[in-house]
Amino acid sequence: MFIIAAGCSSLPVVQSTSGQKEESKQSTDTTETTLVAKIQPVSNSAKVNDFCRKIDEKFQEYSWGKSRCDEFQWNHVRNSVLGDPLIWLTFGDEKEHESNPQNSTMLFCGVHGDEITPVKFCFDAIYAVEKLDKDFFKNRFLVIAPIVNPDSFFKKIPSRTNHRNVDINRNFPTKDWPAKALAMWRNYYKSDKRRFPGKKAVSEPEVVFQMNIIKRYSPDKIISVHAPLTMWDYDGPDDTIEVLREVLAVREFSAKSLLVGMSKKSNNYRIKDYPVFPGSLGNWAGNERNIPTFTLELPTSDPAKTDQYWELFKNAIMSAFTTDLRGTKSGIVDTDDVTTKPGT
Repeated sequence: MFIIAAGCSSLPVVQSTSGQKEESKQSTDTTETTLVAKIQPVSNSAKVNDFCRKIDEKFQEYSWGKSRCDEFQWNHVRNSVLGDPLIWLTFGDEKEHESNPQNSTMLFCGVHGDEITPVKFCFDAIYAVEKLDKDFFKNRFLVIAPIVNPDSFFKKIPSRTNHRNVDINRNFPTKDWPAKALAMWRNYYKSDKRRFPGKKAVSEPEVVFQMNIIKRYSPDKIISVHAPLTMWDYDGPDDTIEVLREVLAVREFSAKSLLVGMSKKSNNYRIKDYPVFPGSLGNWAGNERNIPTFTLELPTSDPAKTDQYWELFKNAIMSAFTTDLRGTKSGIVDTDDVTTKPGT
């Protein structure tokens, strides 16, 4: 399962149960046009400021120091099940990216709340990116969402699933979800509560959130950070389809070369061809929408080891930010997108 190319302009804007349009570019309260996300003065909403205080408390609990969350201008539209804001930062010129797509990368962390180390990893990425010269962002655009699943992360005992006990990395509306998601959960996972994909696809706000910022920014590549399986993984389209064989071979070389390069830059961290699951981000974004989707599995969820993990992987992450996969686009998109309606 290897992936290749980008450009998702045909993705639908997913709607909430109230029919509210989400993180798409039509949402005027999320427009960010400055070159970096940290600006002066910062003017976050009271809700986001309260959330930043919660993050600071968690950072203190894990001896991570100050999060500095309140120093950044966050984008926020949608909330988690329990009402915490699902926030993200952009680095680069969004208006320019919209009119003239840049070399763009999206970084997700905190998908499973009991995987503690990825949350700090995303903040470490933010701290590194904010120090870069403005010239770095010429023709580059970054999106970082550090806590995709806050309800599970902020539990007294963090959990894999969200507040409704759904594994949000099994809830994307992949084509195989209706036939396979619940069957695999019952048969392969023996109805393991930690792996429950939900009663129906895209039922969870944390999934809608990810789908909509992908739709909004059409990233050339996505990196999702997890723990503790100790590997790089990579998902993508089926290059056995005859009509796509030649163009996908070119894409595959480019994206796989980045994968190998990131492995080398992280002390030859192993690359594993991990299975594809119904409802996963890699399946939905990578295999079905041709966006190079890399999964980094950190070695452990031990909060005491976050500094050494950023030190190990920072060069790999920065190489992903700088690597330009735009030339691999062919304009091929999935024409069978799942358009969700109010109530889904």
